[in-house]
Amino acid sequence: MKDEATGPPVNRETEWFELSSVRVVQIADLHPADSPRVNGEDDDHVRAISQLRCSWPPIVVHRPTMRVIDGMHRLRAAASVGRATIEARFFDGTAEDAFVVAVCANAAHGLPLSRADRAAATARILASHPQWSDVTIAARAGVSDKTVAALRKRLELPVPRAARAGRPRWSCSAGGPGRGATECD
Repeated sequence: MKDEATGPPVNRETEWFELSSVRVVQIADLHPADSPRVNGEDDDHVRAISQLRCSWPPIVVHRPTMRVIDGMHRLRAAASVGRATIEARFFDGTAEDAFVVAVCANAAHGLPLSRADRAAATARILASHPQWSDVTIAARAGVSDKTVAALRKRLELPVPRAARAGRPRWSCSAGGPGRGATECD
């Protein structure tokens, strides 16, 4: 994809946040995710991942809290097969932005978020980032901008100026923040 302002290709999946290089971390040092999944992790998916005979993409961890942002299924699978460490990339932003990274990652790969998960995540993103346009929130949460607009109206939140001006916004692309998505996702 080309950036309309400058011309060179732009990686839209990481335009608004940075991740560290891959590091090996102790599983015991990690905390459970502030997950966008309303019902938590799926045990069947954890079992399926633990049986894969390939390398898993690194998980994503919020460095200030050591909470897992993306990869709780992979983390639980690693623990279930007796691993003491796992590969991870770190995110250094706010807790609110870490949640958005989690939603975006889950919209882009792995076990899809349910409709209820996406709806709850959308409401939470609207509460923490009301200044973002409906299109931006929709792209990050995996819902339509009309869904975001209806929820914004129901929550009685003002429409941000950028959204009224019709500025284009990016969407999460395949691969998500974990990069290197494989059949092991």
